[in-house]
Amino acid sequence: MRTRWIRWIALALAFCVWLSPLPFSLGATSDEPALPSPNVPPDSWSSLQQDWKSLQNLAQKAVPSPSSSKNGTPSSGHAAKRSTSTAQGVVIGVGDVGPKALWLNESLAVLGYLPATFSPSAQEPAQAVRLALSAGAHAQTFKPLQGTWKLRYDQPNAWVSLWSADEDTPITEGAVMAFESQHHLAVDGIAGPDVIHALSEALAAGERAPQVPYSYILVTTSLPETLELWVNGKLVLTSLCNTGIPQAPTPYGTYGVYVQYASQEMKGKDPNGTPYDDPDVPYVSYFDQGCAVHGFIRQKYGFPQSLGCVELPYAAAAKVFAYTHIGTLVTITSAPLST
Repeated sequence: MRTRWIRWIALALAFCVWLSPLPFSLGATSDEPALPSPNVPPDSWSSLQQDWKSLQNLAQKAVPSPSSSKNGTPSSGHAAKRSTSTAQGVVIGVGDVGPKALWLNESLAVLGYLPATFSPSAQEPAQAVRLALSAGAHAQTFKPLQGTWKLRYDQPNAWVSLWSADEDTPITEGAVMAFESQHHLAVDGIAGPDVIHALSEALAAGERAPQVPYSYILVTTSLPETLELWVNGKLVLTSLCNTGIPQAPTPYGTYGVYVQYASQEMKGKDPNGTPYDDPDVPYVSYFDQGCAVHGFIRQKYGFPQSLGCVELPYAAAAKVFAYTHIGTLVTITSAPLST
């Protein structure tokens, strides 16, 4: 009899071990069927409770600029990731200006990842344009084509001002992040050898980006602190929000969302060393290291209360989350919003 029980216990333990790698929890639950599924990277499956340390491991490696321009809106939230040549190949990063950056923007536009249209001067078939750009990557010449540009949207001004066709701008970075996510590459917004190779193949194969609304999140720390959600150039939501307290401020700049969770446990320590543990924080979109846009219940909104995140009432957070995807840009500025 004892042998039979030992055998059953061993089988039960083996079954539990077999199940353990599967991402049953993922910290992602939602009762809203219309909301998109959280984009959870496989390397986070082993951690069902996301603590501060694991968030840092998931975060982008680039360091945000410690300072900003007078209005708190530098061209990018990250230190410039400029074009370099390595033993593995060319790297094109934010702040890079010139032919390589122009080639990158043209490639992303032709694939449908940029919120801009590129029209080649030469009357060539679309496939010929794709193959020319693909060949430039394959030969490592990165020769851009002659042509004209037009942004799809003319609002808001804070977003329009980010764009430059011959520069790797935050808009470019967001498009690269969306491309990386779609092609199961590490999401960092940098066009390194793996991204460039994938771009070349996508161009040659005639791929097109998934058709999703283009969203942009604009947050001001000017009182009352406010978040605007822009979708396809239209303002669809304005909500009071909370940013970071002086001891843990929300970084100024423009960043791309790099990971999302429908809900998540957040824990760590306050600046005074007091531990905190907030379970089931909903509608989480990380844009810079441990800083995210998410829902959080407060008695009032519109002034600094968080530890660096952008907090929203639940209803507003749900709508923002529904329109946010990997690569969505988040701008934090101290300038009052024009609208």
